Amino acid sequence: MKKKLLSLLLASTMVFSAFSMCAYAEEEEVAGGEEAAEGFDDIVEINMVGLGFFGEGGKEEVLDAINEIAEEEIGVHVNYTIMDVQTYLSQVPLMMTDTSDPIDLCMLTSIPTTSFSTFTAQNQLTDITDYIDEYAPEMAELMAPYIAATTVGDSVYGVPAYRIYNSSYYIVMRKDILDELGLTEQAQAIQSWSDYKALLEQVRDAQDSLPAEMQTTAMVCNADAQGNVINGMYIDTATDEFSGNYGFDVLNDANRIIKVNEDGKVENYFASEDYRATLERVIDWYNSDLVYKDAATAQDTADTEMANGITFSYIVQSEFGVEQAKANATGYEVVCVPYVDVPIQTSNGNSWGWAVPVTSEEPEAAVAFMNLMYTNPDIENLFVYGIEGRDYELNEEGEACLLDTKEYQNSDFFFGNQFNAYPAQGAGGDFRERALENMQAAEISPYYGCVVDTNPVANEITALKAVLTKYENGLESGSSDISNLDAMLKELDDAGMQDFLNYYQESLDAWVAEQG
Repeated sequence: MKKKLLSLLLASTMVFSAFSMCAYAEEEEVAGGEEAAEGFDDIVEINMVGLGFFGEGGKEEVLDAINEIAEEEIGVHVNYTIMDVQTYLSQVPLMMTDTSDPIDLCMLTSIPTTSFSTFTAQNQLTDITDYIDEYAPEMAELMAPYIAATTVGDSVYGVPAYRIYNSSYYIVMRKDILDELGLTEQAQAIQSWSDYKALLEQVRDAQDSLPAEMQTTAMVCNADAQGNVINGMYIDTATDEFSGNYGFDVLNDANRIIKVNEDGKVENYFASEDYRATLERVIDWYNSDLVYKDAATAQDTADTEMANGITFSYIVQSEFGVEQAKANATGYEVVCVPYVDVPIQTSNGNSWGWAVPVTSEEPEAAVAFMNLMYTNPDIENLFVYGIEGRDYELNEEGEACLLDTKEYQNSDFFFGNQFNAYPAQGAGGDFRERALENMQAAEISPYYGCVVDTNPVANEITALKAVLTKYENGLESGSSDISNLDAMLKELDDAGMQDFLNYYQESLDAWVAEQG
C-alpha cells in the first residue's frame, strides 16, 4: 500500500478502535445508569418492515416473545412484516410514501432501490437526531464510531446495523480435492497469483485421476452474476505478489467506477493499469482452460456453483469466519487463502441498517425500539434464531444449533447488534468476541462518513451503467478480448465520465474541508 494512504489509515484505525472498545465496554454501564432510554406509559404500536431469506414460518410466536419484552421494557408493540428480496425491492419504495398505512421502521439494504443513499436522495427518511438523544442513549453510545455513515450534515437519518464491517478477499478451494491430490499444504502457502495459477493447472491436469464425485467442470468460476472472476471492487491487485495488493475507498459507488487514490484524488478505476492487468490475468486463465466457460452468462453465484460440483475454487470478498460460512454455503470443507484486506469505509456502515420513514406516525417509539434491538441480546436472538427449543438449541459451547423442525430463521447481521447473537454451530463459542476484536484492529478509510448525494449525477450514472453492462461480463470472465476495454473506456467518456468524476471530487473535497 502506498505510504501516504497507509499512514492515514493507521492513524484512523487507532481512533476508530479506541472509540469501538469504549462504546462496547460502556454498553452495560450506560444501560443501567441515569441515561437509560425512556419508555411510554401506554403501549404504542409501530409497523416495521424488513427482509427475510428463509420465509416467515413461525413468525407470530417469535413476535409474541419479542413484544413481551418490548412492552415490558419500553411500552412498545411491534408489528413486523417480513418480505423476500424481490417483494421488498418492489413494495417498500411505494410503502415509504403511503400515509394511509405508514411504516415506522424500515430496513436499509445494500441494494440501490432500498439503500440509504436512495432514500435520503428522495427525502424519505426522518431526521432522528433528537429522538436518539432522548429515546436511545445506549444505542448512541454504542454506535458513536460508525453513525457518520448514516449522517448528512448534522442530521442522523438512520443507524448502521452493528455488524462485522471489515472484510478481505479470499481464494476459496475445495479441501477434499486438495487432500486427494496431496496439494493442501501447497494451497495454504499460496502467496501470489502465479502460485494460484500453478495450483489450478495441477488440479486441471489431474481431473481424470480424481473420483467422479470430485471432478469439476472448471478450476475457477465467476463470483457473481456479473461474470467477475477476480472482483475488483475496493482493491488493487495489479502486482503478482499478494503483499503488493491493497484496498481503497470507493465513496459508496456501487458501480465500481470510483477509486480514491493515495493523494485523495478521484479516479476512474476502469481506466487504471490495475484493472487492465487484472483483466489480462483472467483472460490468460480463460485461454488456459481454467475459467468456467459459462462465467459471463451464469446466473448462479460461486457458492451455488461449488455446491453443484461445477468449480474447484472461486474468489470472493468475505468477512471474519469465512471458512465456516463457505463450508455452510457450499456443503464442502474449504481452504481459504486471504490475499488483500479492504479498509472499513462508508459503504460498510450504511449498507445495512434501520431508519424511520418521513411518513411514520410514531418516530419516538420506532427509535426506542431500535435502541432495544441494538442493546438487548434476547431481542437479537429471537429475531435471528427464533424460539429456543423449537427452532434451535444451544450446545455446550454456547453455539446456536438449528433444529430440523425449525420454523423460523433469519440473518444475524440484519437486526441491530450482530455481536449479541449466539455464534452459529461450528463457529466456536467465542466467535463473536474474536470477530469484534478482529474488526477493532482493522484499518478504516480516512474518508469514512463521506456520503455523496448522487441525485445531481443520476443521468450520468444511468448512462455509465448502460456502458458497463454492455462490456463487464465478457471482460471480467476472461471470455472477451482486451481490446474491448479500450472500446468500453471510450464509450464511458462519451457517456459523461469526466463530469461524474468531477462531481465526486468536488463532493469529497467539500467533505474533507468540513472535517477541519
